[in-house]
Amino acid sequence: MTETDIKTFTLKNGKEITLKEPTILQLESAQKKSKDELTIAKHLLVDMSEGDLTIDSINQMGVREFKRLLECVKEFMGFDPKD
Repeated sequence: MTETDIKTFTLKNGKEITLKEPTILQLESAQKKSKDELTIAKHLLVDMSEGDLTIDSINQMGVREFKRLLECVKEFMGFDPKD
């Protein structure tokens, strides 16, 4: 993987999260779990963080912090989250 395939974020609680580019299998899996773009993005973030993030931890994030992470999904996927 190259540097552009990996993004590191420091969350508000100080925990560092590394997101790796999703595989096609991870994308397909997330799309099978939901048709809702927001839910797909959450599942991708869990996979991209190799389990460092959970759906529960994502749901407890502030909106700004979550939007920062969504930018990573958008970059890797061409996914454009709605405002």
